Amino acid sequence: MSTQGVEAKPSETAFFAALRRAIANKDFGVENFGPDFLAEYFLPPHFRFFIKFQKIRDNTKDKLNAFLPGLNEYMIARTAYFDGLFVDALKNEYPQIVLLGAGYDTRAYRFAELNKATKIIELDAAPTQNWKKKCLKKAKMIPPKNLTFASINFNKESIKDVLEKAGYETGKKTLFIWEGVSYYLERETVDATLGFFRESAHSESVIAFDYVVPMTSENENAFGVKKFFESMKKEHEAEALVFAIDEGKIETFLEERELKVIDHLNNEEIERRFLTDDGTLLGQMTAHFRFVSVSLK
Repeated sequence: MSTQGVEAKPSETAFFAALRRAIANKDFGVENFGPDFLAEYFLPPHFRFFIKFQKIRDNTKDKLNAFLPGLNEYMIARTAYFDGLFVDALKNEYPQIVLLGAGYDTRAYRFAELNKATKIIELDAAPTQNWKKKCLKKAKMIPPKNLTFASINFNKESIKDVLEKAGYETGKKTLFIWEGVSYYLERETVDATLGFFRESAHSESVIAFDYVVPMTSENENAFGVKKFFESMKKEHEAEALVFAIDEGKIETFLEERELKVIDHLNNEEIERRFLTDDGTLLGQMTAHFRFVSVSLK
C-alpha cells in the first residue's frame, strides 16, 4: 500500500488488532490464548467498559467475524507465535530486539521481568507511535529503561538510518519482529526491508513475519479468504492488502534475496500449534495467513 494513510493518522488496523487482543484477554486471560492484558489501554474508555461484559464481547466478535471471518482466531495465534519468539530471545539474551511497525505491541512491558540486558527498539510511523505513548502515559505505564521508540516517515526515511539513530548496532545478534505489516506494503518496500536485514544484520540474527498468499481460484473458497480480501479493499482503503507471496514459493522468494527459511507454518499448522486446547480447535483462522522466521544464508 501507499504509506500515506499511516503517516497521516494512527493506524486503523493497529487499533482493531488491539481490540481483538483485548477481547481475547477478557475471554481467556491465559498465556496461550489471551495474554495481552495491556491491549485495552489503547481503546476508548467506552470500549474498555463494554468489553467487560460477556454478551457484548460475543456480539462484538460476531460482528468482527462477519466482516473478517477467522481474524479473531488468527490474532490469538499471531500473538502467541510472536510472544514465543520474543520470550525466547530474552531468555537467550539476545542483545537487541527490533519491532518493525510495532503498532500497539506491549511485549516490552509484559515481559519486562525476563529482560536482563536486551535493547528493544520499536519502529513505527509517528501518528501511531505518538498515540501509543499517549495511551501508555494515561495508563501510568512507565516505559522500561531498555525500550526506545523510533518514529519513521516511511515515505522519506530509511529504516537503517532511523534505527542507527535509535541505537541499533549492526554487529549484534538481533531478533526482528515484523508482525502484521508485510501485506500492507508495496513489493519494493518489502524488498527494501528484507534488504536492510540482509545487509545490516549480524550473521545469527533472525527476522520473523507473517504474510498472506494471494487469492486464487484454488483458495478463494477456503475459510474467510474471499470475504477478507473484499472487506479490506472496501473498508480499509488506506491499509488494503497489497503484498502476497504465492503458495509454496516462500523458499524461492527468500533464496532470491539471499535468505533462508528457519521455520514456516501454514494455516493448518498454525491452528494445530496455537489454536488447539486439549485436542479441541478454538475456531478456524482466516486461511491465507502464514508465519515464517528467516535467517541469512
